[in-house]
Amino acid sequence: MHKVPTDRREMRVIDPDQVCDATAVLADTEQVQHAATVLDALGEVNRLSILLALQHAGDLCVSDLAVAVGMSDSAVSHALRLLRAHGMVTAHREGRLVRYRISGGLAKRLLEVVSEEAVGPVRLHAHGAHDESEGGAPEPGRAG
Repeated sequence: MHKVPTDRREMRVIDPDQVCDATAVLADTEQVQHAATVLDALGEVNRLSILLALQHAGDLCVSDLAVAVGMSDSAVSHALRLLRAHGMVTAHREGRLVRYRISGGLAKRLLEVVSEEAVGPVRLHAHGAHDESEGGAPEPGRAG
């Protein structure tokens, strides 16, 4: 039996098996809505820049993020509030300083895909770390 919603059963269907499959894929409307929210947040260049900075540089405070992405502290704070509200970043306190990080889940996985296209191989300096796209090894003759 095909699982077409009752309110749509009188609609014309060409391939009931495919309609059934498509309906099943979209059944968890809460998860679909969450994915749309994450994609919406990633679709704005300033929020995407903040997320990419956090993804690659690690935990950062508002003022450091503002410098890195070229925004004001208040604009970064506003963007972070939205990203926190959607569960994409978390905050943790280190004394008087609040640092932000990527939460994980869908946002983190999507940022990995976006990074492959938008960031490419980058030599990172903080804490002797290297971007995974370089394989994590320091350049010959250079200390990490």
